Amino acid sequence: MKSMTGFGRSELIEEGVTVYVQISSINRKSLDIMCILPKEFQQLERQVVKKTRNRIGRGRIQFSIEIKDERNELAGLPSDDQIDAGIERLKRITERHDGSIEITPQVVVDLARLQESEANVLPVGVDEQLLMKCADAALDELISMRENEGAALREDIGNRCIVMRNTLNEMGKLAPEMVKKHRENLLGRLEQAGLEIDVEDERVLREMALFADRCDVSEEITRLYSHLGQFSDLLDKADPVGRSMEFLIQEIAREINTIGSKSSSINVSKSALSLKNELERIREQVANVE
Repeated sequence: MKSMTGFGRSELIEEGVTVYVQISSINRKSLDIMCILPKEFQQLERQVVKKTRNRIGRGRIQFSIEIKDERNELAGLPSDDQIDAGIERLKRITERHDGSIEITPQVVVDLARLQESEANVLPVGVDEQLLMKCADAALDELISMRENEGAALREDIGNRCIVMRNTLNEMGKLAPEMVKKHRENLLGRLEQAGLEIDVEDERVLREMALFADRCDVSEEITRLYSHLGQFSDLLDKADPVGRSMEFLIQEIAREINTIGSKSSSINVSKSALSLKNELERIREQVANVE
């Protein structure tokens, strides 16, 4: 079981160029991958997304690459020959349209920026295969962090499941007492009203049978044991289990609510409330499970 929260970072240094690869993830109902890449790496986005999908099943993933070129201040800028060629081309275009152009410093700067933006190649010394290895290293670190946090979530959720089972055990002992208590209360009210009715009277027995049917929570308790067992099995799986856990939480909540509505015993109601409180704590943790 893994968490959806994690962070990974790696760097690649080649011929004075440092490339930083950073991956972070937070919880999300589905898999959402966002890439923030410099123009030199735009062509790698498809590979990055595919690589991430193969290893992560759920969460909002942000993948970014940052370049730091320390070779010289002019690294990445167009050469003088390229700028001269650009100026000549501008002159030919304006002459073809019976115009003229004044070559000012601003024109040169704009032309250099235009030619720089058109460049879309990897920096010299940065190999695409090496860059993907750098991305793998960052992804490994991210997944390792998600696994470590997932282990902590597993321990906490597992302990809360044990608490819920213990509460169910107590509830199973208390539930049969509800019919007996109702019978005593009914006979007590009849006696206070001055009505002499035999305890074996058909009307009393019918009332007891109807009440026993209405307040019987044995089926709900049995299903809760089953749901908690399935929930515990999911804790040991390596595959994404967050959605399955969310479904089971909904089913468990429904059974607890049914028990609460059927209960006529304050102790059973307290147990149902305790189960609901533990389930809410589990729900908060599961919101971050992949």
